[in-house]
Order: sequence, then C-alpha cells, then structure tokens
Amino acid sequence: MLNEAFVHEFRRHGAALGAGRERLQAELGALLAERGIEVHLVSGRVKSEASLRRKLGRPDRTYAALWDVTDLVGLRVTTYFEDAIDEVARAVEERFQVDFEHSIDKLRVKDQGRFGYRSLHYVCGLPGEPTGAPALPAAFRFEIQLRTVLQHAWAEVEHDLGYQAPESVPENVRRRFSRVAGLLEIADQEFVSIRRDLERYAREVRDGLALPGRPFPLDVVSLKALASSPEVREVDEEVATLVGRPISDELFFPEYLVRMLRLSGHATSEDLQASLRRNRAHVTALVRPYFEFTRVEWKLAARNLERVQRGYGLFFLSHSAILRSGELEISKVEKLTQLYRELDYPDDERAARRFASGLLAALQPAEEGG
Repeated sequence: MLNEAFVHEFRRHGAALGAGRERLQAELGALLAERGIEVHLVSGRVKSEASLRRKLGRPDRTYAALWDVTDLVGLRVTTYFEDAIDEVARAVEERFQVDFEHSIDKLRVKDQGRFGYRSLHYVCGLPGEPTGAPALPAAFRFEIQLRTVLQHAWAEVEHDLGYQAPESVPENVRRRFSRVAGLLEIADQEFVSIRRDLERYAREVRDGLALPGRPFPLDVVSLKALASSPEVREVDEEVATLVGRPISDELFFPEYLVRMLRLSGHATSEDLQASLRRNRAHVTALVRPYFEFTRVEWKLAARNLERVQRGYGLFFLSHSAILRSGELEISKVEKLTQLYRELDYPDDERAARRFASGLLAALQPAEEGG
C-alpha cells in the first residue's frame, strides 16, 4: 500500500527528523532569548509512527508524498500572557520560511468545529541543513504552535476527553464545554489586564515616591521602588560594608520583607521613609550583634552570606522600629515573637518567644548606644 511506503520512508528518516527537531527547538529557544521574549516553555516532538498511521488513514485527507504531512516535527511555544503570542509570532515570521498557505490563525478566527481550541499554527520550511547533520529533503516542513498556558491546558484536556467536534457530544455537554471555553478566554484577557494594571501601578509608585504627602500602601510593588531609592541603597551599602560582602541586584525575599515591615508598624511608603530617617544610625548598629546572636542560634554568620541583597537594610529597620518604639520591654518581646512566629516559627509559639526574648537581649546594647 502507498501508506506503508510512506511509513517505511518515515522510519528511514527517523534520525534526521530527531536531529532536525533538536536543532529547530534550540534555534527557536535561542531566537526568543535573543529578543528578550519571556515564555513558559519551548517544546518539540517527532510524530510517532502510530500517530502518522492514523493521519494517513483518515478518509478526509489524501497525501501524494510523506513530506505533504506538515507536522512530522512539531514545536510548541506556550506563553504566560496572550499578548506575548504576537511577539513570538513576529519573531517566527522574520526568522523562518513560513508557508502561509498552510498556516492558520486559530486565535482570531473561531473554528465552529472546535469547542474552544485556540492556537496559532505556522507551517515552516527548513532553513538550511548544517554540515554533518542527517539530511532532510527540501520538501520537509514542520509546525510551530503558539498558545498560552491556559489554551494549552484546554487543548490537553479536550484531547484527553476525545471530543473535538460538536456532533460528537450531547447538547448539554456541548453547552458546558462552551462555558468553560469562555471562562478560559476571559481568564487569559484578565491576566493581561492585571499585568498591565500592575505595570501602571509600579510606574505611579516610582513617580509618586518623590512627591511629599503621597503615600502608597506597602506591598511588593512599592517595596521594589523603595528598595531602589537612594536612601535605602545607602543603608544597604553600609550593611554590605559591615559584613564584608558585595551587593546583589536581587531584591531580598520581597514577600517576607513586606510582612516583616508591616508587622513592625510600616503600613505605607511614607511610614517606611519616616522610620528610616528616625532610625538610620541605629539600623546599622544592629548588624553585628544580630549576626553574633544568629551564629549561635541558627548557625548563621555574616560570612555565610554570599552577597547582600537589595533592601536588606530594611530587614534591620524592622527590628530597629520595634526596639526604639518606647514601649515596655514585654511589649517589644511580644512584637518580636509575633514577627518570628509568623515568619520563621509558624508552628512553634514557644520557640518564637524564646528566640525573640534572646534577640532582644542581644540587641539591647545597640539600642542603648543608638
């Protein structure tokens, strides 16, 4: 049979197809990295023989040659956000030889034969074979699919259920498929909208921090802007000098630091800036006694640090704000206990209190000196 001749030819080119898949996947990944396009995953596969047999046996398809099958090698790029698909698509169109006659945009042109399947499919020709690689014929083409992680999740579940055409599914199930498809489309759009809102908020925070009387809630976004301010950078540099380590551009565990700052009374950017002005000298005075204490308690010494992460000075500001609050000593222990119970000893109240009372005693000479 003609189809068996195609299968035999497919087997003969197995090594070349495998090498081609590796090369194309690496080239596509390098292209996206070169353009700074962040994606979830670049994957690839060579079509299995069983899948090829099913495709060749379909009554609605005819192939004059094996190389008329365009997905013998398939690459897939999954993105976090829907608007990143266009960035990837432009890169693909500029780098690869796209066969637009056989490529299809299933993102914008809804296929009524599918419940919610959305993807961008490119069929491309091979852009030259490297020296020494197994040869593939000039007629060889491969597919690149572009979709979001949610679109990919839909396609995988839909494929697993085995229902891809409306006539295959009872009407009540079809309606449920449609609802889920709509929810996933809305989710993709909402994720893009949320990301844009966060980017806009980050710009507002950066611009607004320089304006007096315009505080922002203390959160990870405002913390990143505050950690880049000259005041915080100066404190970080002093801490780095004291421990004898270089400064890293990486932010010190932002979620952890935000919780610590809030627990120590810093609710807004204005609170933090005012606290830093009040406690500046005292902050750096805590560094050495803190590490002397943690060296015994946690086996954490300053020399264990590879680098001082950006914003690390605010870690010590949290402690300084509690120590210099003017409250009773028992209240300071209580606040430090709450801080370490929530952050480091979530299931051990006694250990948190023991650590807090010991730390307070260790830091008190610095408090009195400040």
